[in-house]
Amino acid sequence: MRRSSPLEFIVVLLALGLLIALSMFVGFQLGQRTAGGTNVITLQAAQASTRAPVSVIRMEARQAPAEPTNSPVPTSTPAPTSTPAPTSTPAPTSTPAPTSTPAPTSTPAPTSTPAPTSTPTSIPTPIPPEVFTGTSSRVLALTVPMISRIYLGHEGRSNFAVLAYDEQDERELLVNEIGYYAGHRYLPAGTYDLEINADGPWLIRVTPLAWDEAARNALEGQGDDIRGWFTPAVSRQTYHFTHQGGSNFAVFLRCDTDDDLLVNDIGIVDSEHMVVFGQASRCFWDITADGAWTITPR
Repeated sequence: MRRSSPLEFIVVLLALGLLIALSMFVGFQLGQRTAGGTNVITLQAAQASTRAPVSVIRMEARQAPAEPTNSPVPTSTPAPTSTPAPTSTPAPTSTPAPTSTPAPTSTPAPTSTPAPTSTPTSIPTPIPPEVFTGTSSRVLALTVPMISRIYLGHEGRSNFAVLAYDEQDERELLVNEIGYYAGHRYLPAGTYDLEINADGPWLIRVTPLAWDEAARNALEGQGDDIRGWFTPAVSRQTYHFTHQGGSNFAVFLRCDTDDDLLVNDIGIVDSEHMVVFGQASRCFWDITADGAWTITPR
């Protein structure tokens, strides 16, 4: 339903006042006519008096304060809804402790591969020496399975000479001395005929050349000799040679790579020479002498 505005309310009041005034005026006129003899002046006066109230009524109507409009009933402020109690924040779940990552196993450092050392020739199984004896000249058939050290001994008074003939009919003079002799020579592997010239008892002993690593160090001896095998420690080295005899003094270095004549003198010798082993893996000394000798590395 629409509410009346204050202005409409005032208009209604004014209209109501006018109706009331008009009613009173009509009633008054009717009363005068009924009573009779009302003169014009009285009527005019009455009219004047009647009009005055009307104006008063109008003024009063105008001055009447406007009925205050019904103030809208304030809507009831809704009771504040109860704020729901905050839900309890769930306690944070305990973060599982991280499992300890196992420490990586240390990778073993690669072992350095040792530089291959020169492998010496395998030491042959010892072979019993062959021994031959006699008292005069003779020819022996001899088979040498490997390089061998030959011992030659004579106790006669005359010439003692031993010749070795190989399969190619080449010959090697092993010894040629007068009277007593004791010394060592060598023969490579092969088949030989030994021609022995002697006037007294003699002895020949054939022994495969064995390993003797001491032969690369200081050596000393008397007369003809064979020393080795040994493995060179360096590629070259200075050696000191001495000889106290009166005849030929010759020293050969015989290796699996080459032969080298180091000394070839007569009589007393005291000298130094460079000995080159090179790439040799095994060597031996071949000494020819008639007196005491020494071979010493520097």
